[in-house]
Amino acid sequence: MLREALDWEAAHRKRLLFSGMLEKLAPDESPAAYLVKHAGTRQGLERLFGKLTHPEVETLVHDLDFWARREQVPPASFSTCFIMAGRGFGKTWSGARWVIQKAREAKTIGALIGPTAADVRDTMIRGSSGILALSPPWFLPVYEPSKRRVTWPNGVYAICYSADKPDRLRGPNCGWAWGDEPASWKHEMAALDQLPMVLRIGTAARPPQLLLTGTPRPLKKLEELLFADAESKALRPGVVLRTGSSLANRANLAPSAVATMRALMHTRWGQQEVLGRLLMDVPGAIFGSAKWGRVEADAHEYARGLDRRIVSVDPAPTSETGSDETGIVVQGVRTSPLVGTDGAPLKRVSVLKDASLRGSPREWAAAAIREYLAFGCDALVAEVNSGGEMVETTIQTVASEMGVQVNVKPVRAREAKSKRAEPVSALAETGRIELVGTFPKLEAQLAKFSGINGRRDDRVDALLWGVHELVFADSFFCL
Repeated sequence: MLREALDWEAAHRKRLLFSGMLEKLAPDESPAAYLVKHAGTRQGLERLFGKLTHPEVETLVHDLDFWARREQVPPASFSTCFIMAGRGFGKTWSGARWVIQKAREAKTIGALIGPTAADVRDTMIRGSSGILALSPPWFLPVYEPSKRRVTWPNGVYAICYSADKPDRLRGPNCGWAWGDEPASWKHEMAALDQLPMVLRIGTAARPPQLLLTGTPRPLKKLEELLFADAESKALRPGVVLRTGSSLANRANLAPSAVATMRALMHTRWGQQEVLGRLLMDVPGAIFGSAKWGRVEADAHEYARGLDRRIVSVDPAPTSETGSDETGIVVQGVRTSPLVGTDGAPLKRVSVLKDASLRGSPREWAAAAIREYLAFGCDALVAEVNSGGEMVETTIQTVASEMGVQVNVKPVRAREAKSKRAEPVSALAETGRIELVGTFPKLEAQLAKFSGINGRRDDRVDALLWGVHELVFADSFFCL
């Protein structure tokens, strides 16, 4: 009862103390730092805190809200919040603080997920900024490694999981979860796919909550988790992104570490590891030196002056939400009056339309056929590595149902896509690929394209197949 009374009194004092303060805080400022700054002198500090009793001081020392920088505190309402920041920012501290807060609410059980079981134990629970270190003596949980469980005095508990064993996440029924360093989770972050089925306790007004803390990495899974549209960086509904620099916590870091961070913060590595920025652009992108021509004209009218027109398709293996789209790009070619060193006329490629979509095989086949007819194409080039003969069969079946005939040309990749892209990049560097209009999503993929597997490049793949058909089909370039 005494502790409850002290807690209530401390909360009352905090409400008076914090009144009107929070909106004045800078992102990297805590209430404690704000009060110290504005007290100015030792006498000013004595006026603020001199009348506190010893139990009240103890309560304030363990009041994590008092010490938390504003950028370390998730909002009250969210479905997913990612505190994405540089090393040494205090991400683990932020996660542990939030978990203790959820435990004190005494409403639902939770889950703790780290890259490995050792990370959960040594960083999230037992670490210097972990749950045990931050918990006040009167609300200290019991950690039972054999049960994979952390239990607080009020009966609330959290179950511990390792992201390298994502199937273990099938059983629990939780209302909240803290996941640490998700960019380091194995199996392509498969544990993230399981979490929506784990977080099942909540209402429309108070949905289950997932807090993630970690340093960013340029992974497609993170893009899909955070953004409704990766190009515009528009967040998904219910998603909150908190970012921050390692230097915001410089008062708690070794001077040598701060000096190193300052020296590296303007490098690409430093932007990610110190400033906590999610860099989805790729250094050394294959089309980084491209000189895209730009034509402002009606694509259908412009297409009539070209020597050939084709539709190129890179089919997606699945139409599930979050999967790659099927790349569908309409292109044409015109023979230039210029000739190359071998005396052969040079060719110039025109990108006429990006009709890419996420859909079933029948849907993308119908969309490709419609563009084939609308632009008067002479071939529909389709990559068959994933679907084999079924790709061509699907296109011909749908064409028959539409009452039209289509010249399908199946192509199969025999080399890495980076190899397939190199001659196309060389063509673009000489200004011999023009864009008839603007293609925001295709152009964004081209800017990031490196040929590395695992990145979303469905539209670029379709473009590559088309350029090879129009320019390099009879040359020495290997598909």
